[in-house]
Amino acid sequence: MPQQRFPLARTVSHQMFWLQSLLVVLLLSAMAFLHYYNDGQATLLAEESRRHAREQQQLGDTVSRLGDLHNRLILLVEEQEAEQLNPADIVRRKLSLQQALNQLTQDTLALGEQTRQSPALAGLVRDIQADLLRYHAQAGSLLQLLPSETEAAEDQALVISRRVTGDIEKLRKLARKQRDMSIRHFETSLQATLHTGHQLQNILLGLLLAALALIGWRMHRIGRNLQHTEALLMALGHGDTSMEPPLGDALFQPVFNALRRFRELLLNQQALLASSEAQQQKLECMVDERTAHLQQANRQLEDEISQRQQAEKRRRLYEMVFEHTEDAVIITTPDTHIVAANPAYQLMTGMTLDELCGKRPPIARSGHHDRQFYQQLWQELAIAGRWQGEIVNRHTDGSLVHALLAINAATEPDGTVTHYVGILSDITQLKLAENQLRRLAYYDPLTALPNRVLLKDRLAHEIDIAREEKRSFATMLLDLDRFKYVNDTLGHKAGDELLMDVAERLRGTVRLEDTVARLSGDEFCIILRDCSPSQVARTAEAIVTVLNLPFRLEARDAEVGASIGIAMFPGDGESSENLMKNADAAMYQAKALGRNRYCFFEPAIEARLRDEMELFTQLRHAIEEQQFVLHYQPIIPLAEGLGSYGEALLRWPGGGSQASPGVFIPFAEQHGLIEGIGDFVLEAASHFVATSIEQGLPQSISINLSARQLALSDLPERLSQAVSKHGIPASAIELELTESSLIQNLQAISVTLTRLRQAGFRIAIDDFGAGYSSLNYLVELPVDKVKIDQRFIWSLFNSPRNQAVVKAILSLAHTIGIQTVAEGVETAEQLAFLQAHGCHYVQGYYLARPMSQQDFLTFQQLGTANMTPAG
Repeated sequence: MPQQRFPLARTVSHQMFWLQSLLVVLLLSAMAFLHYYNDGQATLLAEESRRHAREQQQLGDTVSRLGDLHNRLILLVEEQEAEQLNPADIVRRKLSLQQALNQLTQDTLALGEQTRQSPALAGLVRDIQADLLRYHAQAGSLLQLLPSETEAAEDQALVISRRVTGDIEKLRKLARKQRDMSIRHFETSLQATLHTGHQLQNILLGLLLAALALIGWRMHRIGRNLQHTEALLMALGHGDTSMEPPLGDALFQPVFNALRRFRELLLNQQALLASSEAQQQKLECMVDERTAHLQQANRQLEDEISQRQQAEKRRRLYEMVFEHTEDAVIITTPDTHIVAANPAYQLMTGMTLDELCGKRPPIARSGHHDRQFYQQLWQELAIAGRWQGEIVNRHTDGSLVHALLAINAATEPDGTVTHYVGILSDITQLKLAENQLRRLAYYDPLTALPNRVLLKDRLAHEIDIAREEKRSFATMLLDLDRFKYVNDTLGHKAGDELLMDVAERLRGTVRLEDTVARLSGDEFCIILRDCSPSQVARTAEAIVTVLNLPFRLEARDAEVGASIGIAMFPGDGESSENLMKNADAAMYQAKALGRNRYCFFEPAIEARLRDEMELFTQLRHAIEEQQFVLHYQPIIPLAEGLGSYGEALLRWPGGGSQASPGVFIPFAEQHGLIEGIGDFVLEAASHFVATSIEQGLPQSISINLSARQLALSDLPERLSQAVSKHGIPASAIELELTESSLIQNLQAISVTLTRLRQAGFRIAIDDFGAGYSSLNYLVELPVDKVKIDQRFIWSLFNSPRNQAVVKAILSLAHTIGIQTVAEGVETAEQLAFLQAHGCHYVQGYYLARPMSQQDFLTFQQLGTANMTPAG
């Protein structure tokens, strides 16, 4: 069937075709003309831009060459001045510079061509050419001056440098002017081109507007019909059948007829659709209800699956914890039969799971828990549902296992007990450590005897029992004699071995009910229960006897003794402190009586101790407050050429009954106070010597050193610092040493005395012949003097032997070159005897008593020529 053609479509198509063809022809013609015109103008502008770019490039090259040439020229001059170039290098570089000058000249001449293109720049270009030609000439003359006339070349270079800056600036100015002219020319050409283009566009626009007006008139008529058609189509598209198609233009009549038929068809379809929608809504309601039911069922199923997965994870976690926890875990039935046990519990008991299941826990096999323990356990478990405490299990190998047990009842919601869960923590090692710590806290680790803490507890317990039963007991303090000697000579290992043997002997000497304890070092304490003083004396005698026997040590045999102090309860004290204090006092009394013995406490001992404590307190206070003074006793020379000096003697004005030096000085040395006293004596004597020097009466003073001071390793430094502090020579101080202080360590003392002699101090041995006199001292030690003990001088005429001893000492000292001092000269006969037998110095009350500092200076001023015996 042939396709039907619509007159409306054919007519509108023809009209629109011719109108569009006319419009296209006009547009193409205008575009072609504008294209050819714009191409021509663009070509002209491009040629002009390239010419200006070449001129700018040429000027830039000229500036660069001029700057580079000038820098090379200046560098050549500077290197020539620094004589860094050889003649060959100078020639080569001059040739290179000459070529650069020639090239610069060519660039200068090329600037003339720009004058023809730009007449406005002719004057500036000619100036630049003249400057560059002048620069060429000056640079050429500068090159001629090198290398012979360096100074002239430098001057020429300075002139060129000042001018070349102006030349470069002119070149830059030329470049700026050329750029500005190029921009102005480009803008002028562009404006002309745009003006012409605008005129052509106006013409084309007029033609285009006429064509558009024609097309608009025709399109207006078509548009009105299209608006009716569009409104009808929009209504029909939205299902609105209320609009009627208009009669319209003849061209649009076929369209309106078709729309009427479409409207009738749409009305029929809407009726059918309304019926179908009712059926569909009913079906959708049924589907929605079924879908909601299925979704709810799916959610319930997902929740149940998630709960089962979480429960499975928890079960695996509990199983993992049960299997791998370090604590032992068991689960029993309500009648305590094991149903499960983890590996830790199996390891604790030494039994496998098969051996444990169905049986009761092996707590009862340990034998450490009685029936009452189990009754309390089940009673608390029934009431509270849990129990916690310490138990003792027994391993299959027979060993005991201490553990902390926590039992919890697992119940149903109604409270019915289904299982018991027990968790055990092994504390066996903790118990062993606790026992060890308890033993270390109460027992001596070396001898295994009770220590001071346990002794105090037992002593307090013994006091309570003795007071209640009205009986007595003894507290004995024992200190080993010569134990320090064993430690120092054989070593601490031998000392420890000796202490263990002493402990064994003490335990073997006393009864089982008695207590033997080690307090510290070589000090022991013994508590003898329910005994009389006579029984205590027999026991103490037995202890002294058994400790006097030789001890066979690893190194060699050793012999020690013991000093024992005894205090009886209740006569010597009713408290632990008093008993220990009084036993200690009795022990020191035994040491004072010669050691290796025992001594019962007496009230007189306590009084003596109180006096010693008071003396110690007063003496320490006197040292701190420096309550001592020095008196000086002159030492008179008997030979020609010797000068007199004095001995510093310590006095304690506030000492009362203890003020005698023979009392407090030995006490201070015994109780560790002598160093403070020695420091005071050294300081006071040094100050006195310094004062005497300032007064024009320089003196030499002799001071005494104790054994403790002599044992100090830094004694030479201390003494040197003291004399340096006061600005006096070391030779002004003479150091007196007792023979008893020399027996400690002769080799070490010899080193110390040698260092003192090297520092300038003088050395004298005091009380020679009265103690441990040894001729070896006079040979081995750097001694300047010996002071003969005053007891030989006092009895000089009582026995010929005393005279023989004094004569021998004087003769021996004279032979080996040591000076002698006789102490205690109290008669003219003693003085005459000593002078007759060559004694160098004498000292005693016959000549002068100890006196104050000022009296001593007065005595020294008067001299000894007209000296009379002291009253």
